Amino acid sequence: MLAVVWLVIGLVLLVAAGDRLVTSAGRLALRLGMSTVVIGATVVAFGTSMPEFTVSLLSALSGSEGVAAGNVIGSNIANVLLVLGIASIITPLAIHRRMLRFDVPILLAVTAWALVVFADGEVSRIEGIASVVMLLVFSVVQLKWFSSPEVQAEPEPEFEGLPVPEETEHVNVAAEVPILAVAIGALAFGSWLFVRGASELAEAVGISDFAIGATVVAVGTSLPEVVTSAIAAFKKEDDIAIGNVVGSNLFNVLGVLGGAAAASPIAVSQDLYAFELPVLAVSALILVPLMWRRAHIGRIEGVLLLAGFVAFTALTLIRGGS
Repeated sequence: MLAVVWLVIGLVLLVAAGDRLVTSAGRLALRLGMSTVVIGATVVAFGTSMPEFTVSLLSALSGSEGVAAGNVIGSNIANVLLVLGIASIITPLAIHRRMLRFDVPILLAVTAWALVVFADGEVSRIEGIASVVMLLVFSVVQLKWFSSPEVQAEPEPEFEGLPVPEETEHVNVAAEVPILAVAIGALAFGSWLFVRGASELAEAVGISDFAIGATVVAVGTSLPEVVTSAIAAFKKEDDIAIGNVVGSNLFNVLGVLGGAAAASPIAVSQDLYAFELPVLAVSALILVPLMWRRAHIGRIEGVLLLAGFVAFTALTLIRGGS
């Protein structure tokens, strides 16, 4: 089936371009002296969320609103259940106290904001612009917080979670910027192929646009997060593994959904409140007991998270079938 070919080609481009984007962003960030925690929660998280952004933006502009909304909801659920599940199975993840005090509370607030903007059945341009502004504020606060002398003085483990060079002083900043631009372009093209394949597949098998967006497309565009967090887990860089998930989810709601809605209002079915949106809320809320109970996420929790993702995917496809 031609739709499957588009999905496979798009998937290959997404993974390759996402890896290149993360590598170049990591090199530039380290060369400029940024904190590794900032890299995990902003540079890496935002970079790995570029596929979600291009997919949702192109879907909204092309009229595939179900894919646009489903991609954001499904990606956020996949990041917690799939990405964090895989990473914690590889190695138990210790929780940085900053995640408990800052990132997780903000993620809960942003998830509540998503439920609010979905409530009237449409994410308007004004709501989209407001979301983007919130993302900018979050990014500025992050940078200022980690630029303070007190935070910079705190000891941090050496960054090894991403494929970046050990001697960052030799990184050519001028050469990395064009590479970033090419990677973003490849992500956009791969995402376009994904939207095309997903739409054709939905028509062929009789599954709704939202179900395809929340499962096939969401998982495909979450692969950069899967790879990055898995590498970080192998390297014992827990902050990167967890920060990538939390930061990506923040970016998905504020940047991806907000940016797509700012370009074109996104209609949202109220049927989502029967299953998908409650699961989105639970996937954010579950981070609180997971992180606070023992200040780490173990392998047993990881297996349970993966089981939850399988169940969510199966039920979403059943609900989306005609």
